[in-house]
Amino acid sequence: MDDDEQQHVDSASSSPVASTSAAAQAEHEQFGRAHQAQQQPHPQHPHQAHSQQQHQHAPPHPPPSSLWKDGVSYAHAPDLTHYLESTFVPSVVPQPDEYHAKDQARQYLEKLADQVSPGAKLLPFGSMANGFALKNSDMDLCCFLAKDAPVRDPSELVELLGRLIEQETNYYVKMLPRARIPIIKLTLPPTPDVPMGMACDIGFENRLALENTRLLLTYAMIDSRLRTLVLFLKVWTKRRKINNPYRGTLSSYGYVLLVIHFLVHVKQPPLLPNLQRLSTPDEPAVEETIFEGHDISFFDDLEALPSLFQTTNHETSGELLIDFFRYFSKDFNYAHSVVSIRSDKGVLPKVQKGWHTDFEFDPELTVRDQHKLCIEDPFQLDYNVARTVTKDGLYTIRGEFMRAFRILTTPTRSPEGIGAVINSLCEERED
Repeated sequence: MDDDEQQHVDSASSSPVASTSAAAQAEHEQFGRAHQAQQQPHPQHPHQAHSQQQHQHAPPHPPPSSLWKDGVSYAHAPDLTHYLESTFVPSVVPQPDEYHAKDQARQYLEKLADQVSPGAKLLPFGSMANGFALKNSDMDLCCFLAKDAPVRDPSELVELLGRLIEQETNYYVKMLPRARIPIIKLTLPPTPDVPMGMACDIGFENRLALENTRLLLTYAMIDSRLRTLVLFLKVWTKRRKINNPYRGTLSSYGYVLLVIHFLVHVKQPPLLPNLQRLSTPDEPAVEETIFEGHDISFFDDLEALPSLFQTTNHETSGELLIDFFRYFSKDFNYAHSVVSIRSDKGVLPKVQKGWHTDFEFDPELTVRDQHKLCIEDPFQLDYNVARTVTKDGLYTIRGEFMRAFRILTTPTRSPEGIGAVINSLCEERED
């Protein structure tokens, strides 16, 4: 399971189980492959989310006057943009055959779920469904029983479905029926159809995870620059060892929310609307927007969106990446502010959330939630997505943002040009 999905499956668990798959090794090599392929043309990936309102990027080679803003050099921005969009993104996203193989696996597993509970459906969520997947990402599925199916305890379903999968497939099956959030973890060895193997997690009746996936996918479909930044940060943060909630840093999901916050609330004019604040002509019934006490409503009518919001921000992905690093290294108030993409201004005071102390004890947890970095989940408002970030972890994260900003704004005389900048930026950090 990708760590950006882990919080939805086990947000209340104190000891989340890390998945074992080929994804980590594959992501470890993403930048090397992308840089080696820089001179090779890549077709546009058919699964790439396209903007419903076609934004116009800045010219690939802006006039010299635009290379300096507020005393900061953006000389690398044109070549950085070209690298990100023409080389990096096509080299790291899943190809159609990977999507096909995983959907075939999902359909087969769904047939087995139907044997356990007639009418059961396995629906994808997380990065493979929200537009932010890298090659060989884990597949996350949620099992929903038919409305007229007998009510069954998730622990029982884990054991029944898990044993059936063991009998009928070649998956290595790990059943966790007594976990706070019961789950089945599957691992498939490499095959000709799936050369890197496959890892899959199956949870049960987790509607919040599906709604979160829809929210992120809707954002991704509005402007492709969001996806470009997120994919780069997912790989870069792993290279720089700041993408591991089990070791005191931040999950991929947390970084996705940071980027959305930046593009919705920080950049002026904004690149993205606040989907949880846009008014809708036909308001759905209250019972359809409240789930287990959480408001899950957001604007998702992309055809109607241009009448309510169209960005006039034409900054390139290279410029945006530089500004992202500047904002989170110099401007964001980590001591007092909470990132909140659903709020009007994008930030809330820590004291308003009760997250102003260093940590708090939860009687149901065996660990303490840290409040060094605070990122509010868009639906579970009492949940700090960055609760695992320690004091040392935040120091390292912010230090890496500063380092990246410095590298991207320092002119280079290397004959390799942007290649030298990328190599320096993405050099793997020692533990």
